[in-house]
Amino acid sequence: MARLKQAKAELKESYDCFNQAVEKQLPALALSNPDSIKNLLNTVIRRESLSVAKKSSFPHKLSADLRKKLADVLLLIDKVDIEVIKERAKTPSADKA
Repeated sequence: MARLKQAKAELKESYDCFNQAVEKQLPALALSNPDSIKNLLNTVIRRESLSVAKKSSFPHKLSADLRKKLADVLLLIDKVDIEVIKERAKTPSADKA
């Protein structure tokens, strides 16, 4: 639960930073609603795709960071912690020895 709270706080920070960097603001962030988070993720992906197609300026690093944090929160809501999975992948298993 603490990891979810931390991820939501990081998401809020990234969301605010992204909104400051773009002209058209993103829809309101509703951290308690997974459907709202999914819609926001889709919106960010669509905007990034359009900016690439139109060859317009777009904060790609901020967009990537925001997408990562949106996906992390969605996974944590589904009780999947990607940090734990990454840590397990780094640890050599006893079967390989």
